[in-house]
Amino acid sequence: MKVGIFGIGDLAANYLQRLTYSLEERFLYPFSIEPELALPASAFNSVKKQYFAPALMSQLKSAFPGDAKYALGITEVDLYGISLNYVFGDANPDDRVAVASVYRLRPEFYGHAPDDRLLSDRLLKETMHQLSHAQGLNHCYNQTCVMFYANNIYDIDQKSFLFCLDCEKKLKKTAALDRNAQT
Repeated sequence: MKVGIFGIGDLAANYLQRLTYSLEERFLYPFSIEPELALPASAFNSVKKQYFAPALMSQLKSAFPGDAKYALGITEVDLYGISLNYVFGDANPDDRVAVASVYRLRPEFYGHAPDDRLLSDRLLKETMHQLSHAQGLNHCYNQTCVMFYANNIYDIDQKSFLFCLDCEKKLKKTAALDRNAQT
């Protein structure tokens, strides 16, 4: 099973490379960096000054790499979702796509000094969360599980880089089903 990772819009390549290594360590299957995608102009809401996350996922679906099981998009722009003023990321398990934004994960967004390590930690947690949604996992009530719903940045910071035992079992079951479907 392979996951294709796409930068959407202008995104520093070092984010993707570092993230790829970290995700491979946690999910134990290969990730590949795919060609960068342009931000779809139709996804921009000029009133909100944000991009509609489902529109970015639709673009991911159309760029889906043929040899991949899932697609993950990373962007620098501010995102919003259906009935949500903002989102850190979003996922669609039917299309097997997920997207995450570094925009609200940056410490500077909250008036703090830039901190690359904190940003990397937050991005890893958010991409693990969204990619797991793309694989069919739901939110978890365990506040330290990476699948806990984050209402704000403090919820992301409180989470660990691990799945609770229940979510770990569900994820392994999904991965096993994916492997069996390929054979």
